[in-house]
Amino acid sequence: MKRLQPLVSATILAALLTAGAAVPALAQTYRSVGPDGKITYSDRKPTDPQQQTRQLGQRLVAPLLAPTTEPFDLHPASRPPVLRNVLGEGQAAPVDISGQPFPPGLPDAILDVLVHQFFVQSLVETCGHTRPGAMERYQIAVRNWRDRNADILSTSNHVNFTRFTGEQRDTLRATARVRLAQLMPQADAPAADKEQWCDRMGTDLARRQFELTGDMRVAPLLYFQAP
Repeated sequence: MKRLQPLVSATILAALLTAGAAVPALAQTYRSVGPDGKITYSDRKPTDPQQQTRQLGQRLVAPLLAPTTEPFDLHPASRPPVLRNVLGEGQAAPVDISGQPFPPGLPDAILDVLVHQFFVQSLVETCGHTRPGAMERYQIAVRNWRDRNADILSTSNHVNFTRFTGEQRDTLRATARVRLAQLMPQADAPAADKEQWCDRMGTDLARRQFELTGDMRVAPLLYFQAP
């Protein structure tokens, strides 16, 4: 009978779980900081939007990319970005495919390269349709741009596929396309406006106004050393 006791106990427990018996959950504690700086603790999640609340014991991962509301500028930045990890309370730095935290600024540097890549490809597609007679000129300008920036493009592509997970790459591409939409003419824009845009962007591209080489935003990528 003693040998049957563990089996009977396990059977009863399984029956209770199958029947939907409630299993007590671990107590949750929330830490909130009010507008006046007062800190309070509660077992119920506050609903006041003015309070900054986080659940204790819960590991929160910081966003992969630095938040920004500024429109993207294709022209090279003359100053390097401020390289520091700014984490909110209770946040952990995002990690790469190996589980190591990303060096400060690296995801944003990859994003910078992606936006430029998407832009030059979209320039050919949009302006080749708008001005078919100038298609060859646009293609040459883009090909020359890729040749001049080949080293950075190659490095970015290598780091992107060896240090980022598939989900992280999807995030980078989705963010790059959102920023690209800010740079391209509206689909319903008058044909004359699109032609002017294409002439201006094509000329700037040929005059090396959108170079990755010399763009200090990609400095974290150039100085990055893989382990």
